[in-house]
Amino acid sequence: MNCAQKNELTMKSSQGSGPADRRKRSRVLDAEVGQCIRQHRKNAKMTLQGLADRLGIAYQQVQKYETGVNRVGAGRLMEIAEILGVPVAAFFETPHTGNEEVDNDADAVLQCRQIMAAFMRIKDPQKRKAALTYVRSLTEPETP
Repeated sequence: MNCAQKNELTMKSSQGSGPADRRKRSRVLDAEVGQCIRQHRKNAKMTLQGLADRLGIAYQQVQKYETGVNRVGAGRLMEIAEILGVPVAAFFETPHTGNEEVDNDADAVLQCRQIMAAFMRIKDPQKRKAALTYVRSLTEPETP
């Protein structure tokens, strides 16, 4: 299921929801689009600064797009797609996680993406292993 289908399903399942639910869905979608931009940029072997230079903006702005902090406008998204050589629709295609419980919790999805992004910035293999061990310890039941 791609991102657009997931968003449509979310919209249908929560019709009549308040504006707070719509904002949550928007934040999640913004984060997913940002992650796709980052993925396609890396696939194109382009740096953050390289994409920023081609767009004529600061690399910090691209970074905000990629993390979902700032929303990417339609025109800017088209520019990014052209620079990276992908169709705009490619930014709305994300693999299905297979975990419906997490997929339906907008905050959990956003936090999951933030954890993954932070984890990928850990360069030291020992620190990565320690971080993974710590996160796993949070999910295992404590024995008395």
